[in-house]
Amino acid sequence: MDAHGRQPEGLRFARTFSGSRVWLAAGRTVRLQGEVLRVFGHLPESCLGQAAHWRRRPGEVRDTLEQAMLEACGENLERALEAAIIEIGAYLDACTAEDLQPNLRKLKELWSCGDLDLSSVGKSLAQSLNDLRAKRRHHDLAEQIGRTLKLSDYPATFPAFRRQRRLIAVLGPTNSGKTHDAFERLASASSGVYLGPLRLLALEAFTRLNEEFGVSASLITGEEHRIVEGSRVTASTIEMLDPSAALEVAVIDEIQMLEDPDRGWAWTQAVVGANAGEVWLVGALSAEPAIVALAARLGLPLEIRRKQRKHPLVVGQALGNEPAAALRRARPGDAFIVFSRRDALNLRDDLLALGKSVACIYGALSPEVREREAHRFAGGDADILVATDAIGMGLNLPIQRVVFSAVQKYDGTARGTLSPSLLQQIGGRAGRFGHRDEEGVVAGLTPAEHQVVSSLMKAPQPPLESRGFQITAGSAYLEQLAETSGDHRLEALLSLFQLHADCGDGFFTPHIPEEQLSRAAQLDRMKSLSLHHKHVFSMAPMASQNETIDGVWRDWAYAANKGKTIALDFLPPAPRRASLEEAETTVRLLAAYRWFAYRLPELFVDQELADLHLVPWIAAVDGHLRSRRRQGAGGGRKGVPSWYWPLKR
Repeated sequence: MDAHGRQPEGLRFARTFSGSRVWLAAGRTVRLQGEVLRVFGHLPESCLGQAAHWRRRPGEVRDTLEQAMLEACGENLERALEAAIIEIGAYLDACTAEDLQPNLRKLKELWSCGDLDLSSVGKSLAQSLNDLRAKRRHHDLAEQIGRTLKLSDYPATFPAFRRQRRLIAVLGPTNSGKTHDAFERLASASSGVYLGPLRLLALEAFTRLNEEFGVSASLITGEEHRIVEGSRVTASTIEMLDPSAALEVAVIDEIQMLEDPDRGWAWTQAVVGANAGEVWLVGALSAEPAIVALAARLGLPLEIRRKQRKHPLVVGQALGNEPAAALRRARPGDAFIVFSRRDALNLRDDLLALGKSVACIYGALSPEVREREAHRFAGGDADILVATDAIGMGLNLPIQRVVFSAVQKYDGTARGTLSPSLLQQIGGRAGRFGHRDEEGVVAGLTPAEHQVVSSLMKAPQPPLESRGFQITAGSAYLEQLAETSGDHRLEALLSLFQLHADCGDGFFTPHIPEEQLSRAAQLDRMKSLSLHHKHVFSMAPMASQNETIDGVWRDWAYAANKGKTIALDFLPPAPRRASLEEAETTVRLLAAYRWFAYRLPELFVDQELADLHLVPWIAAVDGHLRSRRRQGAGGGRKGVPSWYWPLKR
């Protein structure tokens, strides 16, 4: 009311129901910024009671209570209403001045429906302004990132962009001599590098170049550096590419992994950034469309050499009608394929029980142990090989027959049938040229698997896509994003890269692994870690699904956050008393420690000690696999051993 006791024009008091209560509310229609708005709300002290009780009261009682509330709270309601109208006007003025875009339709409903608490209007509008301003800042930042971080400029970030290069694609099936041709070229080069997908393949390349081709070569992987004085060639894992090293020849093996959902970025980086006059791209024929597209985008001349398999490969017969009987028909030169460590060890145990000598290769083994097991099989110390798809890439083994005991694989989400490319790549390891005179054979263990094997061996491999090549956020991109955004949280920077980098025509696409994002969120809670340290820890090759390994990763990160050096204090007491699983885990932790020591030597100070301890722990794993003691978990049921996965289980 004004000084003369008059109500402002349009002021109205009325009951309103909000939630489970009934209130006395005040409302008025106003014009703000040309908009006609009705503001209608209540105060905490203007509550008339519970709605259910209110409805049961007689009309005259309700009128009496309402009149009493009006007399008690009317002036406060009026003042609160006028204050809310002023605050709403100021809010709308600020939105107009700053070109913010509030949801007016939703706000009008809120202001007029009677649910409005007039005492909290100012606070809620201030929060809304903050949210709108944050959204605007995010929008402006996204636009700025899009303008400055263009993935189409990715090739120009490498020294290789400024030199003349040519691509030589050597494509063909397994056992077609592709890698041999590449090694011969490296042997004649004044400087070169071999880039492979696995430490084991880098180790094999290092050994072959030195021993078979007479080339002085060094080895560089994430966990190991063997620098040979005077060497002119380096065998390396693909993530260890040195873009600054000017070379004559670079060999990129397994080029079809450009399409790998987790590591394809490393092959993109290698093709774009290998600083060599000749870049050899070695792999499956299915990679040709991708290679042609990359050559055209980079403006590089391309020569394609298509190779034919040097040794016959045929689809044989199922070994038996049921798995136990089929296993008794195993013969020297066989490689039995399974798709988990558990199944590999259980199958190994069952073959040993039949009097066979067995080598065993699976992903959890270190490259050194895998190499020893491969040598046992190649040298005749073991007649039969049990392996996962870890043998699918490049291992040079004298396999005469590949037997698939399973044709489905768990991908982390569900079990699905193998792709033609994966099955053919594994099957192609049979009959390696130079090892066996007879033809290579591929078969399924029982008729159920064999039917699938026969079909997939004849199926064409789908060609790789010619766009969408992955790029990950390296240190340079992260530093640029941090400078642009003023934010040093790793998770935020990775998300900004993934969401707002300008993809242009989609030829290059941003890629951040889910595990890295998850780790980044954990690392951001460690306030003393630098962005560089957080980035290194986020990329560590330490499987988060393994509780022991993940726990050690967390301990190391916490220690780094406190500025402490990280000593080699996680080792069990004695390798000889450790189980196979304990020994495997210890070897993997030692490898991870060495990986960190090469990147953060000021924190991981026991590299030489890690090198020293690795040898006896590798020997412990090797000893378990060489022994005839059972190493698997057993299980299964009659007629269906635990390593056998029928198509329907």
